Amino acid sequence: MDAADTLTGQLRRLAAARPDQDALVFVADTEEPSLNRSLTYAQLDAAARALAGRLRARHPAGDRMLLLYPSGPDFVVAFFACQYAELIAVPAPVPDGQQSRDRRLRSILRNSGSAAVLTVASAAPEVRSWTSATDVPDIPIVVTDEPAGETPWVPREHSDEVISFLQYTSGSTADPRGTVVTHRNLVAHAHILLRMFGVDGPVRVGGWVPMHHDMGLIGCMITPIFSGGTSVLMPSTAFLRRPVSWLLLVDRYDLDVTVGPNFAYELLTSRVTDDQLAGLDLSRLRVAVNGSEPVQARTVEAFTRRFAAAGLRAEAACPAYGLAEATLAVTMSPHDAAAMITPVDSEPFARREISAATSSSVRIVGCGRVTGPEVRIVDQATATTLPDRRIGEIWLRGPSVCPGYWANPAATAATFGAVTAEGEDGFLRTGDLGAMYDGELHVAGRIKETLIVHGRNLYPQDLEAEARTVDASLANLAGAAFTVPVPHEEVVVVHECRIRRMDDAEQAALADAIVRRLSREFGVAVNLLLTRPGSVPRTTSGKVQRGLVRERFLRGEIEPLVARLTARVRRTVQQPAPAVAR
Repeated sequence: MDAADTLTGQLRRLAAARPDQDALVFVADTEEPSLNRSLTYAQLDAAARALAGRLRARHPAGDRMLLLYPSGPDFVVAFFACQYAELIAVPAPVPDGQQSRDRRLRSILRNSGSAAVLTVASAAPEVRSWTSATDVPDIPIVVTDEPAGETPWVPREHSDEVISFLQYTSGSTADPRGTVVTHRNLVAHAHILLRMFGVDGPVRVGGWVPMHHDMGLIGCMITPIFSGGTSVLMPSTAFLRRPVSWLLLVDRYDLDVTVGPNFAYELLTSRVTDDQLAGLDLSRLRVAVNGSEPVQARTVEAFTRRFAAAGLRAEAACPAYGLAEATLAVTMSPHDAAAMITPVDSEPFARREISAATSSSVRIVGCGRVTGPEVRIVDQATATTLPDRRIGEIWLRGPSVCPGYWANPAATAATFGAVTAEGEDGFLRTGDLGAMYDGELHVAGRIKETLIVHGRNLYPQDLEAEARTVDASLANLAGAAFTVPVPHEEVVVVHECRIRRMDDAEQAALADAIVRRLSREFGVAVNLLLTRPGSVPRTTSGKVQRGLVRERFLRGEIEPLVARLTARVRRTVQQPAPAVAR
């Protein structure tokens, strides 16, 4: 293929054609421009080639490099150095002493078979401490921002099937799944995503999602380079500490596109003050992608309503669907039309059918028309392709769909290369439930997280979102809904709550109100445990780890503030904490 049609070829071309244009701007603090660090295309190319020569002198093509970097330009240089050296990048979060993260990192190191760890001097002590406790305590650690002798980099042609990086998804620590992403996948995906953005020239994309997450790496960093544009990044800690900083980034750095998960838009809606809102201009923002987790109708509406005064167009809020196994994006709501939010009948919806609302309803959000990979909605049991308005597993096929998982043949065989009952082959089984309705893909949730109670299908994110509407003390906090067999399935909702100013009677009234609301809206009995903020674990990209919450609940490891649990459920907990019986 043409060298300019690879990621490395594109960077070399831009370094020659636009050497002084910013490829990357890293904003450490939106209030302190002096702390910004930027790299032009020429600087990024030169720094990446220098490090590539150093790495290639020690490692043959195809070796895996574990990238453990805090937010900043050093990660971007190291990532492109791996591309130039034909080494396979393995982005991952810096170890921070949390047992669950460290266990996961050890699993990634073991599964990837990484030959070295790349990091910076500021993170090197933590990285060395972590590697010393792994199966490979002597693994080389390359501190890439320290001076080293130069080894010239010599360009070599490579196939578009060469692996660019491994994207480890947020699965179990025992069975890590490193999605293999090739240069062919990246090129095909860039064309898809830029078409979704509605741009045919340089685009400025930015945000706070970490670079070890596909939404940050591909959405914010790689895609703008394919357009000849600029990536504007900030640390996720800055956003979480002060949510308005994300919107200041959009305003002050003239972003065309920004990306984030649903919970982040919820945080903006409730945490940005009126005074902060008055100083914002969001009129230039073309696309605000809402993806990575199920999109809630009330979040889309609240976000567009809250920031309309700052010039935000309703059309800019773009719900999207994607996953690492398809490189990133699959569909996205059109950038020139308001998101499709439709009330549908709740009873048929629970039976995996969609019909227009007549009485009791739920609202579903469209994630866009099919303009990227081919999409089929398939019956899980028979592999039969389902018609519109029927909920089934989402299957995908196309050049942006990745070839499989690294060193995991069983998971690859179970997920990739699926064949429909009609004989169509080469499909990815996403594990997600969805339906085509009025021309757009609507995503219901993960198959493995779907709650099946008395023959009805409930989706945990719907219960969690509904609980947050009952009282402001639950707003912007995490919850997890799941079932426990006692012996029949019962629904349990664990949710964080701020109750410092409530007395015992008020706490009890709040718990009762939540249980009543959920039971009424979803037609099932609901068990509830309210716990302190920070008790519900999330992944590094903010996704709630429902399976881990369930495990901790059953082990009695979640401290209750107030609970409404049946005697049957309390008996399943290994060391039951005090709870109010029903």
